[in-house]
Order: sequence, then C-alpha cells, then structure tokens
Amino acid sequence: MKKTLFLLIIIVFLIPTLANAQEKPLLSKSIKKAINTQGINEAKKFFDEEFKSNKDGYNIDMKGISKVAAEYTKAKNYAAAGAVMEIASPFMRIKLTSYMDKDKKERIKAGKERDEKRKKEIEEKKSREKEKLIASRGEARKDIQRFTGLYGDPAEKDKYRKIWVTVSCDGYLVSGAMWGDAAPWWMKSEGDKVFTCKDSFNNVKMEFVTDENGKAIKMIHNLEFMKSPLERVGPLPEDWEPCIKRGEM
Repeated sequence: MKKTLFLLIIIVFLIPTLANAQEKPLLSKSIKKAINTQGINEAKKFFDEEFKSNKDGYNIDMKGISKVAAEYTKAKNYAAAGAVMEIASPFMRIKLTSYMDKDKKERIKAGKERDEKRKKEIEEKKSREKEKLIASRGEARKDIQRFTGLYGDPAEKDKYRKIWVTVSCDGYLVSGAMWGDAAPWWMKSEGDKVFTCKDSFNNVKMEFVTDENGKAIKMIHNLEFMKSPLERVGPLPEDWEPCIKRGEM
C-alpha cells in the first residue's frame, strides 16, 4: 500500500495530466464506477483482464486517480482506497515507463546537441587559431624545398661565411648564418619567391631567383653584413636532417 501510494505521488508530481485521447474513458472514473457498482473484488478481476487485453484503452489520469483514492480515504473506506491504487498501479507503471523512455530520448537528444555544439565550438576555435597562425606565419607550403641550400659569395675565402636555407617539418622556410649561434630565422611566405622574418630582433627579407626549372640559384636579401645577391653555392651538409622541427634550433 505505502509503495503504491509513493509511486502515485511520484507520477502525479512528475507527469502532467495529458489532455489527449479524449475518446478513451478516464481510468479514475472507470475504477470508481466498477468499485461502486460491482464491488472491490469484481472490480479487481475486471481490471486484471483489462490490463491484459486493453491496457491502452484508458486515459490514465494521474490526478484523477489520486483524487478518487483520497475520496475513499476521507470516507474511511480504506479497502476501496487501497483497491484504487492496486488496480491503477500497473497502468501507472506503463505511463511512468513511457515518461522515462521519453525523458531518456530527450536527454540523449540534448546530449547529442551539446556534443554537436561543443564540436562546432572546437572546430571554430581551431579555425580561428589556424587563421591567427597563418596571419603570423603565412601559409605552410610544399614547394619550398627548391629554395634550400647554402648561399654565399663564391669569392669569399671563409668557408663558413654562408647563409643556409632549409625547411621546417611543418612546411615553412627556415634560414640562418653558418657562423655564430644566433637563433634561426623562421620565414613567412610573402609571395611565390619572397620570404620575410619580422620580430623584435629581426627584419629579414629574402627573394630568390630561380632557373627555368624553378630551382633557386640566387638570393636577394637585406642583410647588412652580406653582399646581395648571394649565389647558391651548394646543397646543405649531408649530415643535416631533411627538415627542422620547431624548438630544435
């Protein structure tokens, strides 16, 4: 009895009474009529069969059922009040299950919508970061291997007096001096053959002259400590890695 009343209270407060299925009789009135006309035992037998064969044939009005049970309780007809709850209980469980299934589907749908929204936000963030990165570094390129090599003055006697040009592993041109330990210049593509490195310490510009095959043969630059243009005097040392990872130099 207590368990059944507890279930009813939960359903009454969680599930609003639906106004659909007007062609179906209200379960509360049907139970009350059966108890008043046939008696408690016959009413129970009748609705046992109804639940087996016609469980969807009633409008399960939670508040109405609660009201009928309360009326019998007020009249001190506790047997009838208990019968109302006993008869209505399996019908109410169906409705509660339906409500819970609907709630589960809505929560799943809401979860998917949140996931999609989060995914979209992440993609938009990545896109903004990529745009910001491109704005600072320029577009990564796959055709810059043709600019790699050592550049210098063929008449220079100091074999280390050269500028090296290589590529980063993420598609950017990187350059630096063969002598000293200064940080390399991470170049930004400003055009097909023009690259720059502008920051707090550097303002480097390089423009490459290529042959008929598109391979660099000269470098025009704005470095004050080297003549311009410089000739491509050879490839990179054989023991150098094919590309530089950021943070390695």
